[in-house]
Amino acid sequence: MRKIFYLIFAALLFSIYSCGDSGKDFTDEQPTGKTDFTKRYGIKSAIVEYTITGSQSGTKTLYFDNWGMRQAEYTNSVLEIGNFSKSINILNIVKDDANYIIDLERKTGTKTKNPVKKLVAELQNQKSFGEFGEQILLKAGAMKIGQEEFLDKDCEIYEIKNTGTKMWIWKWIPLKTITKLGGVEINSVAKKIEVNVNVPEEKFTPPDNVTITEVDLDDIENQLRQQSK
Repeated sequence: MRKIFYLIFAALLFSIYSCGDSGKDFTDEQPTGKTDFTKRYGIKSAIVEYTITGSQSGTKTLYFDNWGMRQAEYTNSVLEIGNFSKSINILNIVKDDANYIIDLERKTGTKTKNPVKKLVAELQNQKSFGEFGEQILLKAGAMKIGQEEFLDKDCEIYEIKNTGTKMWIWKWIPLKTITKLGGVEINSVAKKIEVNVNVPEEKFTPPDNVTITEVDLDDIENQLRQQSK
């Protein structure tokens, strides 16, 4: 059960930083021009409200500015699988050099390095072409499988098979995400999107009453590698 919860939660977090590594070298992708690593999304700022249904039910709101290089996602939901139930009231902030993941109920959180900046460093060492948002999807192992209109937007549909995830992408923003994994289905569907808006500064600021622990994920990863030898 814990494994299923972890995989599903990881799939949902994809909409924030999508930095999984497919192991694929995509230097042969379409050479549409040199990648601009300062623009994650195709619009400067937005507020996107989602409804979550299925085994997880609730709401989610994505705020971003600076072309997605600064963003915050607020998720308030309940995950129910059989007799297992877990409340998820999470704030995920990506800005500057940091990524904050905060449990708003327990008032605790972690601070790690900004995964988007790490991805930029990796991609800059390759002959990357196309838009940065596309490179993020490709790096995560996503494949384009079609096109469809959603919320009056022309979306491209991408699939990540190993997480059972399909995404309807507009301007590199996920407007609809369906995850089917281990008999569990979770749908995250945008119901409203406001573009090129002023996002309040406090949306990107961790609450004052939260205890935050700094975690070095690179160090943990290195320790796990040493233990597996």
